[in-house]
Amino acid sequence: MKIGNKLIFSFLLVTLLPTILLAFLTTALISGSKKEDAQETLNHNLKAAWMQYYARAYQMQYGMLQASAEGFIKKAIADRDKQLLRGQMKAWKRHRPYVDIWDVVDSNAMTIASLNSDRSGVHLSFNGLVEKSIEKKASFISTEIVPYDVLRLEGIAEKAKVSTYDKKDGSAVKPELIEGMVQLVVTPVLDGKNSVIGAIITGDIINNDPSVPDALADSIPGSLVTIAMGDTQISTNVMDGNGKKTIGQSIPKSVLDEIGTKRGFRGETSIAGRYYIAAFDPILNNDGKVIGSLFVGIPREGFLELKYKNIKAVATIALVGLFIATGVASFITYMITRPIKALTKKAQLVSTGNLNIRTGVPGAGKDELADLARTFDIMVKNLRENEDRIRVGQDKLRQQKNLIESIINSLPYCIYVIERNLGIVVWNRHASQACPVCKCSAGENCYSINFMAHLSSGEWKYKLEKVILGVFETGEARQLEQKVTLPDGRTVILRTSIFPIRSGNGGQADYVVWMAEDVTKDKEIEAGIISSEKLAAIGQLAAGIAHEVNNPLGGILNCLYNFKNKKLTDERKYEYLDFMEEGIKRVQNIVRQLLDFSQQHEPELTLTDINGMIEGIIPLFIHSIKDKDIRLVRNLGQGLPSILVDRHQIEQILVNLILNAVQALGDEGLIEVSTRFEGKWYCIIVSDNGCGIPPENLSKIFDPFFTTKGVGMGTGLGLSVSRGIIERHRGKIDVESKVGAGTVFKVSLPIVTSKENSWQGLQGYL
Repeated sequence: MKIGNKLIFSFLLVTLLPTILLAFLTTALISGSKKEDAQETLNHNLKAAWMQYYARAYQMQYGMLQASAEGFIKKAIADRDKQLLRGQMKAWKRHRPYVDIWDVVDSNAMTIASLNSDRSGVHLSFNGLVEKSIEKKASFISTEIVPYDVLRLEGIAEKAKVSTYDKKDGSAVKPELIEGMVQLVVTPVLDGKNSVIGAIITGDIINNDPSVPDALADSIPGSLVTIAMGDTQISTNVMDGNGKKTIGQSIPKSVLDEIGTKRGFRGETSIAGRYYIAAFDPILNNDGKVIGSLFVGIPREGFLELKYKNIKAVATIALVGLFIATGVASFITYMITRPIKALTKKAQLVSTGNLNIRTGVPGAGKDELADLARTFDIMVKNLRENEDRIRVGQDKLRQQKNLIESIINSLPYCIYVIERNLGIVVWNRHASQACPVCKCSAGENCYSINFMAHLSSGEWKYKLEKVILGVFETGEARQLEQKVTLPDGRTVILRTSIFPIRSGNGGQADYVVWMAEDVTKDKEIEAGIISSEKLAAIGQLAAGIAHEVNNPLGGILNCLYNFKNKKLTDERKYEYLDFMEEGIKRVQNIVRQLLDFSQQHEPELTLTDINGMIEGIIPLFIHSIKDKDIRLVRNLGQGLPSILVDRHQIEQILVNLILNAVQALGDEGLIEVSTRFEGKWYCIIVSDNGCGIPPENLSKIFDPFFTTKGVGMGTGLGLSVSRGIIERHRGKIDVESKVGAGTVFKVSLPIVTSKENSWQGLQGYL
């Protein structure tokens, strides 16, 4: 379709749509407004109908409350004086002729006297309403369905009958509705001791009683009211097409379904072939069961007539507007399309790559077409300039790409970028030339090769694959150190870092970067440093231990001297022998403790009782503090389980911390070693009340070779090595210190209690 035809069509569409929309809105607004007004009116009418509905019940209740307080009534009930009570009910009936049921019962709901018969001794319950009133000692109003047998006993069975109507021709059929909907009031009678001696029952049968509809119509002219029992109308002022009241006709099923939910019904419905805007409320009995409904309504015809008049007026206006819009649209279309055609020809030249043109359309005007012509010229100029900038930008992007590739290829790490199916996407030159576990040769294209398949075989591959898949799943970076046996038999220690690459929306990881480094030599150097620190600690312990060894050795030498130079009795000889044996055992015990600590061990994770380990190394310090006023206190948590650590490395950390505390105290003070749980951490705390650490040194104490001790007194590596060991256990070490008050070191280790979950618990540390 040409643009001219589109413009005409669009113009007409823009003209007609608001008109049609206005018609619908006007009709809907008028109809909706009227319906809202009608519904509001119905809600008020319904409230008024309920007031009329309960008016007689309130009169009966008020009167019987007064009667129940009369002394002669109480005495007649207590004496079961049927004649007096029946005579009184007949007197009451003259003032309230609308009351159909009038009975007096005792406290067991058995009749004493009845208005309508001479019977007594009949149990009256009315769906438990009588028992409820007697039990609660309160007057109750309720609408109940009274069976035919009870109505017959009361002599009002004929009054309650309602003839139903055939739905096809509206003819009356035999009486089918023989039960009665009765508005009941039960009022208890109490004696002087506040005990129930009986009750007065009054009831107004609603079947065929026009009082409620007529009373509302008198107060609100034109009001339509219907009371239904179940689905049958039993009292109404609604007329059918023949001018007869619709008593006996049915309520629509759609309305009954809504009433059955106890919510009521608001909307349009049909009754006796005529449509109404209606409001229904359910009528509930004493048990809260729906037994009928109360209806008020307004005929719908008035609303439809106004709606049709409005549609007719709007349609006439729309037709006139259509003819006017067609002529205006044709003229405007011609004025718009003429310069557009000229621009189209120039645009075709631009599409062929010719940017050295002008529109040829006058650009001096102030309308949109002149703006379009000027914009077209500016666009062509910008295209020429952008073409030059794009060329320069492409050169810069090419240079940046080459630079990034050079940086990646220059990194001394093996780097692979892996996609979710474990295919290789990107790798660097070091990966293909110096990676000790990569099977790809230099220059080989590894793109899309499965990353796990191109690594050297071994048990470590299974663990590595689980970790990589875990990073894809959780998006959390991981770091591993793993011993790997190469095909040539060499064993290397590989440090790998695996971290995710997420897309811009922050969802799951799209790629994973695997970065590896051969740290075998670094580990050998680190092991040497740890060993030297252990030897340094042994040296610091040696002085105290030497003193302890010399004491028993001196005693042994003295005993031997006496053996050689004195005549001893056999008893004295045995005493010397026992003394020498005790001294030798003491020396052995001291040497054994020192040997246990000094032995070199390969790093190995084992389930370790930390409390037992602390008890084992404490004796190493007894000799160092023996001649000083230093107390070494243990405050070990009870019931703490064994955890997975390298026992010998944790021993070394504790020896370093305790030795530092001894040196900080000088000749007197307190050292406390304690253990406890803090959330997911197993905490070991070493505290002292020594000299403390100056604030300017506190941030440096974990730096390698930093020490404040004199020459030959320390290497400055103890705390640095300790922090390295703790971090490899995925733990942390914290320090708090105040000059003159002391220092507290807290070692926090993750709680891992089984080797099966050590891979997850220590993130691959071996």
